[in-house]
Amino acid sequence: MRVVILWMGLFLAALAGLQAQEATAGLSSPSTSVGQPVELVVTVRDARSADVPQKIDVAGLRIELFGRATRFEMNNFKVTSSLTYTYSVVPLNAGEFTIPPIEVQVDKKTLKTNAARLSVMAGAAPQQSQSAPLPNAPLPRADVPPPAGQVTPYFGDLLLSKKKAYVGEVVPAELRYYFNSRISGEVGDRPNFGGEGFTAQKLSHVPKREQIVNGENYVVFGFQTGITPVKSGALEIPASSLEARLQVPGSPPPGFADIFQQFGGALPPGMFTSTRDVSIQTKPVTLEVVPVPKEGKPENFSGAIGKFKMEASVSPKKAAPGDPVTIKVLVTGQGNFDAMGAPELTEDEGWRSYPPTDKFEPADAIHFTGTKVFEFVLIAKKDRAQTPGLKFTYLDPATGKYESLIQAPFDVEAKAGEARPEASPVGNVTPSPTPRAEPSASQSVVHVGGNSSWVPLFKEPFFILVNLAVATVWGLVLIYVIARKFSESKFMLRRANSRRLTRLIADLENCEDSSFYDQAAGCLISVVGGDVESWDGISGLMDPDRQILSSLTERISESKYSPNAVLKPTTEERGRVMQVLKLLVSQYAK
Repeated sequence: MRVVILWMGLFLAALAGLQAQEATAGLSSPSTSVGQPVELVVTVRDARSADVPQKIDVAGLRIELFGRATRFEMNNFKVTSSLTYTYSVVPLNAGEFTIPPIEVQVDKKTLKTNAARLSVMAGAAPQQSQSAPLPNAPLPRADVPPPAGQVTPYFGDLLLSKKKAYVGEVVPAELRYYFNSRISGEVGDRPNFGGEGFTAQKLSHVPKREQIVNGENYVVFGFQTGITPVKSGALEIPASSLEARLQVPGSPPPGFADIFQQFGGALPPGMFTSTRDVSIQTKPVTLEVVPVPKEGKPENFSGAIGKFKMEASVSPKKAAPGDPVTIKVLVTGQGNFDAMGAPELTEDEGWRSYPPTDKFEPADAIHFTGTKVFEFVLIAKKDRAQTPGLKFTYLDPATGKYESLIQAPFDVEAKAGEARPEASPVGNVTPSPTPRAEPSASQSVVHVGGNSSWVPLFKEPFFILVNLAVATVWGLVLIYVIARKFSESKFMLRRANSRRLTRLIADLENCEDSSFYDQAAGCLISVVGGDVESWDGISGLMDPDRQILSSLTERISESKYSPNAVLKPTTEERGRVMQVLKLLVSQYAK
């Protein structure tokens, strides 16, 4: 038995030496703002020791090493090991930065990581009373478990970028799930996250990293999102859970550990494990939400909240009569791009303008940073030497004040007038009829066939076929008119409406929770024959039914004004709404 165990140890050591060594680097977030740090995590796989630089020189960034973790274990006779080095990256200037490959010395070999790109936006430092560290801050919060002196195998945490926000403002957030490095396993694709009073962007994965918390090494799985409150007051972000199947350390067979001790060593960690299904939950977090300030609020405020800059260009510089002139506007920054309206045209007298088109180009996964492109199409009604100007107003949440970005008019040469009509093609000109020459008296007229060859027209086969075709067409037209009149009759319309409403109710019963309120709105509009507010004019409804429809209208309005909302009804709410809609279909839709 001792010989077998010795050979097993040598075999496992050989396997460990055959593992391919590599070094990788990843940022906890691809974008941030000036003064807000992010993490750069360098992972060296299958190495027990390595040398990395203490500082990394990149102009405009301060990058310093602040954490190191070692992990070496054997799970079901498979040896894995890794070293993790965590750097704090503090942006000093705005711009696009490339962190070059980092050289790592491992066993007299030089490994290089991949390069990493970081986008940094300009922004004022948030007030201490309103803001907390960004969700990608390199150090854990003071209240993050576990308590000192205790080892917790796993826990969750929700971090908000600030503790106070305005209605409609996007608040970056990160869900973090910590797993002690002594255990391994598999985690779900994404946690369950949502609630009332706010909308949330689709969860985005953050690169897996390792972090030391209270002296213990943890593997961290992160998910970033953007939370947008839709009403003022104390908003509680509920707990979210992530499902996982973990391999926790188990007990060896009796006497097995004694054999290893005879060789002067302890039992390798992870050799004996057991599987456990767990649900890791974060703690609820409260966000204070206040309405946008009324003082200084301009009439043209479009709802933009954040920090932005604006650039514009015009094309072409010369325009013939009726030719359009296009102004392209780029609004770049951080904020609520989904709710952002277009800039306002100023000094537009003498121009005919059309509603602008818009397109958003995100720079991060949660759509908090990016560029929104607007294009205005203008046609001169009078000869113009300048385009209209532009004005874009937004609320800066750091100062609580409204800011306006101004673009002066562009110099152009635009002529007034309608578009010149194109010349008619020669082929479309109808030639004038040529007078037919009458035969002269000296010319003889030759008749083909004599009187004996003439046949009455109604007996000609061609005449008979033409009349049969005409009669067939008229018959088909008559049948079509009769069928259409019948289909448009009140009886058929009521029957078709009843079938359509029955089909809508059936689809509503089987729809997903995330689309229930949208389909319920369509069903309610079809029943009342107007918008969702038209049900109020129906007489004979009981007070409980009116209360349910009023609640449904509020839910629909919340979804309408918060396009990224994922509103899911409870089973009880769904049943009550279905009951009232079926009542309306049976009593008022005929």
